[in-house]
Amino acid sequence: MHLNITSRTATDRYAAPAAFGRAPTGHRSLVTDGDNDPGPQPSRADKRWYFGLMATCIGLFVLSWAVIGRYSTLAAVIVSAVALAIPPFAVIVANVASASDRRRR
Repeated sequence: MHLNITSRTATDRYAAPAAFGRAPTGHRSLVTDGDNDPGPQPSRADKRWYFGLMATCIGLFVLSWAVIGRYSTLAAVIVSAVALAIPPFAVIVANVASASDRRRR
């Protein structure tokens, strides 16, 4: 079997994309202009709180099954349940800036 990859044309589905140019209409992009502004980004303090809460969550999971689980399965399950409740609060903390911006509009 012989595959000639140099014969592909721009209309071919599998052709390499052209040089970086304008995205086609309807194409989603991370860079936005004035009308499509995604809103404020979380502050550095919010990011630190989020990181701290998620690190605590992972730490509690590891601690519960690597250490506490050796002594008491019930205690390990309880600590895991506490760790399971942390991520929703971490997300709320991370989205405080954008939620306050939506209320002002």
